[in-house]
Amino acid sequence: MLNVPETRQQQLMARLANGEQLVAQDLAVEFGVSLDTIRRDIIALERQGKAQRVRGGAVSTAPAAAPLQHRITVHQRALDAIAERASKSIDDADTLLLDGGTTVLSLAERLQPKPGLLVMTPSPWVAVACQKNGVDVFMLGGQLSVRGGVNVGDSALLAAASLYADVAVLGACGLDAEFGLSVDDFQEAHLKHAMSRAAKRTLVLASREKVGRRARHRAIALEDIDCLITDAEEEGVFGSSALEVLHV
Repeated sequence: MLNVPETRQQQLMARLANGEQLVAQDLAVEFGVSLDTIRRDIIALERQGKAQRVRGGAVSTAPAAAPLQHRITVHQRALDAIAERASKSIDDADTLLLDGGTTVLSLAERLQPKPGLLVMTPSPWVAVACQKNGVDVFMLGGQLSVRGGVNVGDSALLAAASLYADVAVLGACGLDAEFGLSVDDFQEAHLKHAMSRAAKRTLVLASREKVGRRARHRAIALEDIDCLITDAEEEGVFGSSALEVLHV
């Protein structure tokens, strides 16, 4: 049955859904078909929005996230574990540049005031969470993005360009070894890039479903990320990269 394109492609989609990367050469041998046949299968899946081609094969595409106001009502234990680990990693920082998103918001809710601590953020949700805890906040202005719940556009980018932070803590829609950190929104991609450049150290928080996937817009190359905190169990997912990965 593997000589039927639809059957092969169903198997390939199942593997992508499990977080596997498709390696064309290996699949050609396994299925007993030509390399060109596997490439055509991958192209077909990409046209359906099921796969993202990379050199030598394909990875899963990350589905677009729901607007933030719908996501913050869903409690996820994994996000709490990631946020708890992140709070310990930034304990010695005085100036934090916090992104938006549910995982970063969970971190913001854990922050406690200390002398000299300042949080800078484009997220109204993160700002309010910090203020509730008595943490000083500086907000980056701009137009509020519906999907990501952060201020974007020229005002936010100009503000980020004039800042310096000890640590930038970013969320992700996708994180891939070759594509780097990616997001669904074009303007948010530019903002994350600007926030990373404004910080001495960049910390990324990503749950397991984000690792190995690609969203629409690349924001930061993998080599520009200092540390990843995740609940993903895959070892060696980023190959020989110097990226520090902390598992929870």
